[in-house]
Amino acid sequence: MSRGVGALESIQELLPAWAALPAAALTQLGDMWFLALLFIALYWFDAPRREAIATVAGAWLAGVGVFRGLKVFFGLPRPNAPLADPSAYPSIVRPVYEATALAGGYGFPSGHAVNATIVYVGLAAVLAVGTRRQRAVGAAAVVGIVCLTRIVLGVHYLVDVVAGVAVGFCVLLAVRALAVRRPDAPATSAFGLAVGCGVFFVVMSGAVTDSILVLLASIGALIGLQAFALGRDDPGRDDPGR
Repeated sequence: MSRGVGALESIQELLPAWAALPAAALTQLGDMWFLALLFIALYWFDAPRREAIATVAGAWLAGVGVFRGLKVFFGLPRPNAPLADPSAYPSIVRPVYEATALAGGYGFPSGHAVNATIVYVGLAAVLAVGTRRQRAVGAAAVVGIVCLTRIVLGVHYLVDVVAGVAVGFCVLLAVRALAVRRPDAPATSAFGLAVGCGVFFVVMSGAVTDSILVLLASIGALIGLQAFALGRDDPGRDDPGR
């Protein structure tokens, strides 16, 4: 079954080859390393909203387990259509371009689209920067940019990123439903879901190393969250005479 629907070719035909470099830079807005640093910074500096930020982080980790498991389940290849040939770039730039603009493995759904949807839409709902409308517009813009870069770079079809956005929203809705059932501990519910999604990835992939690491990260985050909560709620932890 073709997933191209002609969008990838049409978009790439409108762009010069040099557009691959800015696209490679912008696509990092949905990459794992960037989002991990974003959560660390937000959790560190926005103490009043740490529980809400942790909940979005748990949703993100759940999304990783879901999209990685779905990639294996569907087993659909990526397009082989890079916008620019890596050999056209100087040797000092080429490794950076290859690391950010090229991708292997399965293509459906887009992990970057899942990541961006969960993180930016989730954070728009819990942060207090600007108005709700401004945050929603900003989140939509970033998600759109990330999705577009995946097509521009030739590592995903349009169907892949649309499915990724849909998966991201489904994960957010699942986390919201769990939070309604446990309003006292939404982050715990989110990381609990992440553990379940990590198990899904392990089962789908036949327990490859990456799936084990995702599951262990989810379990470790859940345990760390519980330990932090216990320390925070301990009435005698700041008692000098204890």
